[in-house]
Amino acid sequence: MNRTVTKIFLCFSLSAAFISTLLLIINFFGILFIGSDSVFLKGDTPQKKLSEISKSLIKTDSGYALKKTVLPKEDWAILLDDNGKIIWSQNKPSDIPDSYSIKDIAVMSKWFLNDYPVYMRTDDRGLIILGIPKNAVGKYPVEYSSEWFRALPQKIFTVIIINLFLALLLASAFGIGLYLRLRTLVGGINDLRREKRVRLEEKGIFKELSQAINDTSKAMERKNAALSERDNARSDWIAGISHDIRTPLSIILGNAELIESSAEANADLRLRGSVTKKQSLRIKKLIDDLNLISSLEYDMQPSEKTPVGICSLIREIVSDMINTGISNKYEISLDLRDERAVVNGDRALLERALFNLVSNSIVHNKDGCRIKISEYIKDKNIIVLICDNGSGAPESVLKMTDRIPRSTHGLGLPMAYKIISVHGGKMTAENRSGLCVKISLPLSY
Repeated sequence: MNRTVTKIFLCFSLSAAFISTLLLIINFFGILFIGSDSVFLKGDTPQKKLSEISKSLIKTDSGYALKKTVLPKEDWAILLDDNGKIIWSQNKPSDIPDSYSIKDIAVMSKWFLNDYPVYMRTDDRGLIILGIPKNAVGKYPVEYSSEWFRALPQKIFTVIIINLFLALLLASAFGIGLYLRLRTLVGGINDLRREKRVRLEEKGIFKELSQAINDTSKAMERKNAALSERDNARSDWIAGISHDIRTPLSIILGNAELIESSAEANADLRLRGSVTKKQSLRIKKLIDDLNLISSLEYDMQPSEKTPVGICSLIREIVSDMINTGISNKYEISLDLRDERAVVNGDRALLERALFNLVSNSIVHNKDGCRIKISEYIKDKNIIVLICDNGSGAPESVLKMTDRIPRSTHGLGLPMAYKIISVHGGKMTAENRSGLCVKISLPLSY
């Protein structure tokens, strides 16, 4: 998430710098456009008019004349000889003198004659002066040294660099503010993912988003409180029911043992007592399993972790089963490849998980089956496979190994799943010509 915020910050800063640079270029050409005269851009300049007058002006018997019309009616022109006298004119205003001294010509060189903007051109015939209407143009003296022109490229480059620096500085300032705000929002979202309480400051451009995150946090707190209350009620109910069942069950179990061992009872009655005892023990085990899985469901960690040798634990479980006299319809084989395999965990819980999985294959295959238990090490994990060639398990059960089942397949799979999970391991179950359970636990030497 922090990497995403950093990317947003960089993208924002670079985009701002690019936009600033683009605006700088646009403004540069905009200034050039504003500073240009549309008349001059069209080529209708005074210098061009003077050139056309010079080309069209011809000598006649009576003096000089234009062989074609090149002057607009609002403009005027005169031709002075070397003595400063007008020898030709066209459209000359009445307030324009007929002769000029050197001083007058020097004054005209400042661009105006009686407030008329004027332009001059010399040729072999004399000095041609073009005048245009008053207030038609503005003229301002601007002079630059040669040094200024030589330094102009460097000055332009410096201005561009300064603009880029300022653009990056401003973009970074805004970007850092955006980054800090986004980091706060990302932190709030991460806390929501961990179901922590979130209280963000609700202001600025992300005010609505902060409000939404805060509202979500409050809703999650209410939901978690309701779930906790429900789960506590369920846990208390399970504990209460278990306690209430244990007392009559103890009485039934005691009477069943008494009948089973009574010398006065006939064979049929002793058999019934033995069956009652066996079923009572089964009920007791189911109650213990129910209490255990209820505790594990709330991610309660193993009470005591010690190094546990997986191979020796598997052999012990199988030996106990064989010694308790399981039917010869069941064949158990072992393929334990690494005797050094040790996991750090609660031995009693791990024994319960492995026992339940092996017992699961026996309980749900009444006609018998072959059970193979394999063990090996892969990628610093201990892998245990418990597979049988029996009838397998319903797909609905396999998809719900992490929940308390409501089917006849019992608590074996979900309890084992919970125990393996709290030990930092993984467990999967699938049908492969029978049920095959794969357990992966982190290796600890």
